[in-house]
Amino acid sequence: MEKEQRTYTISEVSKSLKAQTGKLKEWEESFPQLLTVQRSKSGARLYGNKEIDALRKIKLLKDKNMAEVDILFILQANNTEGVKEEKNNVVLDNQKDYGTLLSLQHDTIESLHHLTDSVSTIKEELVHEVKEGIKTEISIGHNKTKTLIQSYSHMIAETTENTEEEIKQLRQDIHREEEEKLFIQHKLEEREAQFREFVSYYRETAAAKEKNRFLNWLQLFRSKKESSADFS
Repeated sequence: MEKEQRTYTISEVSKSLKAQTGKLKEWEESFPQLLTVQRSKSGARLYGNKEIDALRKIKLLKDKNMAEVDILFILQANNTEGVKEEKNNVVLDNQKDYGTLLSLQHDTIESLHHLTDSVSTIKEELVHEVKEGIKTEISIGHNKTKTLIQSYSHMIAETTENTEEEIKQLRQDIHREEEEKLFIQHKLEEREAQFREFVSYYRETAAAKEKNRFLNWLQLFRSKKESSADFS
């Protein structure tokens, strides 16, 4: 028979994590995507190792004054990549805190890389779709021009009234078709230029944001390291 997983009361978790019970309840409300706390028959909160591990990471990032939206992004990215591990020991020393933060940083960077790859794929698909659409429009324009020329040629062949006005009209129609093709090609170039600007702006924004986060993490690591050195 499989052994039932150990659960802990809110007082035990509070003592282990050195966090007030009010804070644990507040985090439970702020991060429902990360915490699913069970209840006993009497209504008391019961925490498993999974919830304790999530609370530990939330506390670690909260202690670094990180915003809740950033905490949620990091921990959800961590869960998506499948790198989150269950731990039975709920007490972390400074070295484990440091390793956990490094792991979260690595997982976040990996998620951003995947996001960049997805944007590149979307760009290629969009450009391909636009090009195919333009090719279709140009092909239709060619067919219309060809049909128009054949129609006028047949009419001229059947009649003997090959007037200068009819020839002039034919030339105008052909010229208009050529202008339409040039217009379509110009629009394609504009769309590609706009998309390149969008991708460039996105990459610059993502790079700046990642650089700021990395500098913040680096500062946190150094502070943590200096704090550990003071205690040693």
